[in-house]
Amino acid sequence: MPAGPLGSGPPCGEGAAFPLSPHPCLPPQFFVLADGSTTPNPNALFIQSTCETGFNTGNLPGPSGPCKGPAVSFAQGRNRFRGPSYFDTDFTIMKKTKIHGWENATLGVGLQFFNFFNHPNFGFPDNAVSDSTFGQIGYLEQPPTSVLGTGFSGGNASARMIQLKAQLQF
Repeated sequence: MPAGPLGSGPPCGEGAAFPLSPHPCLPPQFFVLADGSTTPNPNALFIQSTCETGFNTGNLPGPSGPCKGPAVSFAQGRNRFRGPSYFDTDFTIMKKTKIHGWENATLGVGLQFFNFFNHPNFGFPDNAVSDSTFGQIGYLEQPPTSVLGTGFSGGNASARMIQLKAQLQF
């Protein structure tokens, strides 16, 4: 994973898209010593895959180990991490009947279904790396509408709810 800007240096070879082994575009991750062992290159521009990183921080290779070099930060792109998708369907069915003796008066009777398909909407996973619950989802998202009002009312409205509705218009 790149840990910083790679610069505007020339590509490897004439217009090549991939580095050529005798003339690599980037400094090597490790130097091969005469006895066949390797030592990390402190000028390497990539974080080793075996090094622990945060969401936007890590360590480059250093002289004392592959993860012991200088600390660097790298920008995460937009929408790099996504949570579970949200899906909600509300449904209302009404029957309206004119009331005789009243001018333009109607009585409506019907049912309202909130979260009609009873689909759970999970919240975002815990993103604090040091938490013991890292990566776990600990709550359900509340739908914006329900029998209980908005999702901020404190009631658990994530399950399907059905309401009988009567409406008098005059």
